[in-house]
Amino acid sequence: MLTGIYPAGVYSHVLSTKHGARLTSRDISLGEDLELWVRVIGDGGATVRYVVQDYPRNGTVYPVADLSGDWKWQRYDLAYWSGDDVHIELTTAADAPLLVKNQPRSWFGLREAIVRRKDQPAPVEFSEYLAPLFDAATKRQPKSVAELAALYGDVIQAAIAAWQDDSASDEQALLLDACLRQGLLPNQTTTLPTAAPLVGEYRQLEEAIPVPTRVPGLDESVGRNQPLFERGNHKHPGDPVPRRFLEVIDSAPYATEQSGRLELADDLLRPDNPLTRRVLVNRVWHHLFGQGIVSTPDNFGRLGDVPSHPELLDWLALRFEADGWSLRKLIRLIVTSGTWQRSSRASEQSQELDPENRLLSHANVRRLEAEAIRDVMLTVSGRLEHQTGGTPVDGNAPQRSVYVRVRRNSLDPFLRAFDFPEPSATVGRRDVTNVPAQSLTMLNDEQVSGYATAWAQRVLQLPVDGEAGAAQRQRIQDVFLSAFGREASDGEVERSLQYVAATRARIEEQQRDVAVLERSVAACREQIEALKSPVRKRLLDALKKDGDKAVGFVPEPIGRWEFAGNAEDVAGGAHGELRGGAKLVDGALVVSGGGHVVTKPITKTVREKTLEAWVQLDNLDQRAGGVITIQTPDGVFFDSIVFAERDPRQWLAGSNNFARTQPFNGPREEEAAGQPVHVAIVYQADGMVIGYRNGKPYGKPYKSNGPYEFKAGQAVVSFGVRHLPAVGNRLLSGKIMRAQLYDRALSAEEVAASSGASSDFVPDSRVMAELTADELETIARLNLDIGAVEAELKHLGSVPDEINDVALWSELARAIFTFKEFIYVR
Repeated sequence: MLTGIYPAGVYSHVLSTKHGARLTSRDISLGEDLELWVRVIGDGGATVRYVVQDYPRNGTVYPVADLSGDWKWQRYDLAYWSGDDVHIELTTAADAPLLVKNQPRSWFGLREAIVRRKDQPAPVEFSEYLAPLFDAATKRQPKSVAELAALYGDVIQAAIAAWQDDSASDEQALLLDACLRQGLLPNQTTTLPTAAPLVGEYRQLEEAIPVPTRVPGLDESVGRNQPLFERGNHKHPGDPVPRRFLEVIDSAPYATEQSGRLELADDLLRPDNPLTRRVLVNRVWHHLFGQGIVSTPDNFGRLGDVPSHPELLDWLALRFEADGWSLRKLIRLIVTSGTWQRSSRASEQSQELDPENRLLSHANVRRLEAEAIRDVMLTVSGRLEHQTGGTPVDGNAPQRSVYVRVRRNSLDPFLRAFDFPEPSATVGRRDVTNVPAQSLTMLNDEQVSGYATAWAQRVLQLPVDGEAGAAQRQRIQDVFLSAFGREASDGEVERSLQYVAATRARIEEQQRDVAVLERSVAACREQIEALKSPVRKRLLDALKKDGDKAVGFVPEPIGRWEFAGNAEDVAGGAHGELRGGAKLVDGALVVSGGGHVVTKPITKTVREKTLEAWVQLDNLDQRAGGVITIQTPDGVFFDSIVFAERDPRQWLAGSNNFARTQPFNGPREEEAAGQPVHVAIVYQADGMVIGYRNGKPYGKPYKSNGPYEFKAGQAVVSFGVRHLPAVGNRLLSGKIMRAQLYDRALSAEEVAASSGASSDFVPDSRVMAELTADELETIARLNLDIGAVEAELKHLGSVPDEINDVALWSELARAIFTFKEFIYVR
């Protein structure tokens, strides 16, 4: 019937855990060497944190703690923020600024908050609920078990009576709560029948409470004037600047104790303020013509450009207001004008007198924005999907670019090549660069290659008439119509045919070169295998003769955690410590509700590496939890096996700010909730990252910017958390049966052997140890030859396995992608 009896404090769930809540303190100005202690309780994803200058994120110096169902003192070191203002914030799961969790039932409670110097005594955890018993025992001095039992009964009865008339002390409330938890008080409807009807009615009413839908917004709270920082230095604030509008319109400070946002909104639309209308009209003009009437759309102030046509700007602004601030009517007015419909061909006189075309004697030729370039390629390739709405997608998806996911630390590389702006800054006018990286992207990017191939396939499927030569010419016309909206000239047709023929000749020559080089590599490898094979067979035969299969040939890690009753490293000294409620049950580490393990520092420097674990998940819908992670102790740099951080049910090589992370695009995980799965990630010296699941390759490997080097004594391993500190969605929910860390990149055969998927494996090092000196010298020479030939193959690049029309026409399509006419609008 009761979930708890609480001491004096602030609680969010007095009526229902469905009710959302946020509690914020007043701002606290911090001195030197201070720390914050808060005494809190909660559940369902509720959090507590301190907030610096209203910054709503989490991180190393912005720690956020999840609340558990027990009272605890939560400590925060505030020394880093000396001189700043902070406030304390507790929120239910769905009501945290930005850091939202989709948990409909959530609650928190707060008893005390203390800001203290570090040299002062810290709060102490103790069994506070026993205080009434000790006080009574001191007075009555029980001398037998019967007297002690009577004392217990009297103290509990007194606490119940005090609770009934709202006079219970904190200690009495905690005592009753402890009794509830231990089952010492009746707490079921069957044992309290007179209260059962009321409880049943309450439960019906509570169940009918709707879970509110939240929308992002800004909170209107106590406003304050902000200081002007001297030379931009936040450590040197000047005098506070009153909240007010632009001085050119009205310099009077706002007469409000709130933020002033309402007054600002009114001033933006006041009749004597022409700037809002002018700015809006100028931005529309900028997007339509490529340059605004004021060429600095973000700056109409003293440092901005003057308008080229001030009377036109004011006329459009007034017309815009008269039309009810309708952007649709404004755009229709502009695009039906003679100015908009002019040719892009400039006369000699205009080029001489107005080279920047500020007077608009002709239309501007301008490059498409990054998103439009991608959309055009999707369109001509036939891949574009036209449905509207939906969730954000990766850049390789067929949806329009407006749906491409924008993540500040992992922007789409294709869009960035064509000047996609920083999403954290206001950009009214994008940069328009012309750099080699753009042409190289069009010629070599795998995504662009896919568009070119799809376009070629589409063109080749179109019906054509006549003989082969005429059909070729007709297809070229189809290509030009798709790309440029016009027919190709005779010269363009001839040059395109010549390009296709030259491409065929080039590919044939490359294929001959590749065939020669590959035969050379194969011959060298055959010679090496001829030396190794007899030795490998002899070692396997000897091992199988003893009935031991491949035991002993499994690769040896530098760290192995078997979780058989403890979290010790049985291969090294990086023993683990259970934190946050992590448990060891039946030979497995159980991590859920914040539980995780952190080891002592590793004793070896690790660059090339392999992370490996056997894991079973509590559910497949969880996101972004880490299985095994190697990291710096502060979690700033890390590599991790992560589940579903970027895409649902996908294994991922997690890293700090996605520095070494790309999707494997492997199959969706469907089994890990019902049985353990083996997951391994290999980090090679050249930056190649390879994933494995149950001993087999997972998805596609990719090339990163190189493995991160973790120094001996300066790195730890964690389990159940993506990286430290263990907050937010970094935590895993499941069981880890075993985990291993290697200071080298395992081969595919070694991963298979370690996972148990293969038994016929002998490490190459064991084979090499059995060879003679002459054989080793021969193998070294052959490996040098292989390296030289593979360098030549890499220089040749990707060569189609066969020459067909799709390969030839995709090369033509990729070349057309680089045409200025393809990515510029006239």
